[in-house]
Amino acid sequence: MFRNYFKISTRNLLRHKLFTTINVLGLAIGLSSFLLISEYLRFEDSYDSFFSDSEQIHRLSIHQIINGEVVTKEATMYYPAGKALKDELPEVEEYTTTRKFSRLIFRHGESVVQEDHVVTADTNFLKLFDYQVLQGSADEMFDEPNSLVLTQSKARFYFGDQNPLGETLEVLGHFNRSFKITGVIEDVPENTQYKFDILLSDETIKDRFDYNNWDLSNYYSFVKLVPQASLSAVSGKLENLSKKYLSEGSMEFFYLIPVQDIHLKSDFQYEAEIPGSEKAVSFMRIIAFFILIIAWINYINLSTARAINRAKEVGLRKVIGAYKLQIINQFLLEALLVNFIAAILALLISELLLPFFHQLIGKEIVNHVWNHLPFLQSLLIFFIIGTLVSGFYPALVLSGFKPVAVLKGKFRNSKSGTLLRKGLVVVQFTASIVLIAGTFTVYHQLQFMQGKDLGFSTDHVVGFYLPDVGGEQWNAHQSKVASFKEALRKHVAVETVGGTSHLPGGEDGEINYTTTKTRIVGLTDLRAGATYWQNIDEHFLETLNMELLAGRNFDPTRIADTMVVMANQAFLRKFNIDNAESVLHKEIQIGEEEGSDKFQIIGIIKDFNRTSLKSDVEPSLYFPSYQSYATVVKLNPKQYQEGLAYLSDTWNEFFPDTPLDYTFLDDRFAALYEQDRRFGEIFGTFSALAIFIATLGLFGLSSFMAVQRTVEVGVRKVLGASVPNIIGIFYKDFLILLSFAGLIGLPAVYFSMNFWLENYAYRIDFPWLLSIAALCIVVVFALLTVGYQIYKVAILDPARTLKYE
Repeated sequence: MFRNYFKISTRNLLRHKLFTTINVLGLAIGLSSFLLISEYLRFEDSYDSFFSDSEQIHRLSIHQIINGEVVTKEATMYYPAGKALKDELPEVEEYTTTRKFSRLIFRHGESVVQEDHVVTADTNFLKLFDYQVLQGSADEMFDEPNSLVLTQSKARFYFGDQNPLGETLEVLGHFNRSFKITGVIEDVPENTQYKFDILLSDETIKDRFDYNNWDLSNYYSFVKLVPQASLSAVSGKLENLSKKYLSEGSMEFFYLIPVQDIHLKSDFQYEAEIPGSEKAVSFMRIIAFFILIIAWINYINLSTARAINRAKEVGLRKVIGAYKLQIINQFLLEALLVNFIAAILALLISELLLPFFHQLIGKEIVNHVWNHLPFLQSLLIFFIIGTLVSGFYPALVLSGFKPVAVLKGKFRNSKSGTLLRKGLVVVQFTASIVLIAGTFTVYHQLQFMQGKDLGFSTDHVVGFYLPDVGGEQWNAHQSKVASFKEALRKHVAVETVGGTSHLPGGEDGEINYTTTKTRIVGLTDLRAGATYWQNIDEHFLETLNMELLAGRNFDPTRIADTMVVMANQAFLRKFNIDNAESVLHKEIQIGEEEGSDKFQIIGIIKDFNRTSLKSDVEPSLYFPSYQSYATVVKLNPKQYQEGLAYLSDTWNEFFPDTPLDYTFLDDRFAALYEQDRRFGEIFGTFSALAIFIATLGLFGLSSFMAVQRTVEVGVRKVLGASVPNIIGIFYKDFLILLSFAGLIGLPAVYFSMNFWLENYAYRIDFPWLLSIAALCIVVVFALLTVGYQIYKVAILDPARTLKYE
């Protein structure tokens, strides 16, 4: 019996090559797209889940709460906090405290390398984060100061196939000493939020930092809870601990976040890397299911529309004794064959498109799909589900025909079947409208952010950090920096050179801030909330073409310009002050005590966005610093290449032991939107695939409908109907369906995209015109597809069409 089912199914599929091709191609593209997106989503959801006890590991962070509202969230923590929790809470099994360094300069032999992923590690680090130790002892490798542990690829980079244990690397700059290699561990995978290439012994920095200091929150602290511990119960104890260690009147409170939630659910400042977006992942999940559902709908529509062609076959089968279950099995086997061929084709398509997909998402998540077990498991699961979903209803419809009606030629497609097909077409149209309008909205928001006036100019401005030097070398180093800047200013291709503590275009937490209460003496009371601060020199504003609304700039020739400050408009808004002139020469007090430091306001700077437009302009203070850590250089647009060459040569002359790592500021800002840009490209690419699949199905459905109504078209032409009249009659049904899709799709777009736009402090208004344009695009695609099929029949000679059976 099975052999007979298989033979008939194969013959039927080969006889109707167009519809078989449409079904197989639609299902293959849909399944491939769905599975590739699913791999990406699985990867995003897998962050930090590979540790043995990852569900027990949490990061200790800070919430600042004012009047019951969380005003700031800080990912970093005070060094003693982890130990305090371990001592106070029996639910805490272990803790580790680590600090992230950037731009450390390493020297091995004659090679000088800037390392951007170096973190400190104490003896507990590998107890919580159980990376495999390849060489050395996990219990001893962090005991001594001036010790380094390398990842496998970094050890190979510096030492090749040589055993690195006991070898040394010189760390220049602030450390300026040799470090011994005490261990090698496996490479850190991509799916962790705390990445590093080199671990530096925590013992090394004890002479630089006060480990009992509750004033500086520059560390990342992780705790491991005992297996039976409840996060909610532990969190309930943190308020009292916060008051105990951070003072009774502090507005800062300890907060635990599961390490697995950091990547997608964090909205903290000072994250170790830019986190992902849970909303973006949710939208991608919706797109994936849209694509798959559209492909399944194609199969169901074409199968049920062709019911009239299969009616006599079913009637004859029943007359000669076939049971309904046998007929269902026949048609389910057909669906299984189509889905099986589509699944094999989907595997091939996925493997071929994998390099392009990796380029699209910006990371390599699998080497191959044909030997990747999770992908193959998903392929098998959705092959089975697809067979049942797409095949079961058509099988029930086809097996339910009554032999008497069929063999007398009285069979017609049922009204309920027609309504179902129309309903499914509405679903396809609605999904297409949502996807096109969503793509338009994402791109419009991205263009808005990249084109918005930031409040300063980044054109032909390069920025770079200066070598990190401390101790006895500091004064000599600053003298060299001053000479370096003066040398730059002498070149005709260099317009201005400014200094700052932080380069514009940094990540959200790439700036210092204080939660200490502040006030403008004589004008306001003490006000709680975060105040951001940056050190700049007298050339910084000019270099970036920033506007001074009131007052004056810093002047290094004035002895008094040490206890002065400039503020931005956002700082004044914090105190509900609109008049910039009114605060000039007033003093800002930082701290609650009467004897706290006070700084005279000499200028008000127009607001500018130093980071992504996802964040508001922060209330900021600018202090004079003529010994800056970073430099911005504005180049002559007509000679900027000469300027870059001169910058490189001058740098090598003054700082030969440190590689120059410069970037154009507009590139720094563009990098802040890299994640959004990739989301837009992924959204747009797979939306286009979904629309292609929907159009493919509509092409097949309209082609079949045109053939079925050939005689009707002939009769209408004999009675005097023109080709446009005939096409208009067919269009009427589809226009009604498109209207329903628009009524459902436009509100869906409005609510979903407004939800996504809530991520941004600076956002576009909802683009109604673009949404209507999306509806128009779907209408045009649908009418062109349907019209083409009807036109081919409508132009035939009635003498031929009236003979059609």
